[in-house]
Amino acid sequence: MLERHDVTPTQQRLDVGEVILAMPQHKSADQIISGIKAKGFYVSKATVYNTLNLFCERGLLRTVDVDPGRKYYDPTTRPHHHFYNVDTGELTDI
Repeated sequence: MLERHDVTPTQQRLDVGEVILAMPQHKSADQIISGIKAKGFYVSKATVYNTLNLFCERGLLRTVDVDPGRKYYDPTTRPHHHFYNVDTGELTDI
């Protein structure tokens, strides 16, 4: 899948992708980093951010900015709307 989007599949990118696919909901970068650590992978924080940006540039992810300080990554790249629960911080497709 990465190669179809002109992304070289390094081990770190594969690790980030595995965590994204294992967590079907929208995720913040911090949640993705926590998921990486929970799986026992080592990927630096900078590499995670660079990989997320690359995946967005290549159409594998899209960002959802809910406010200036909160960004989520969405693996569903087709157009759709979201509901953001301000109490829980949960972002849901509608």
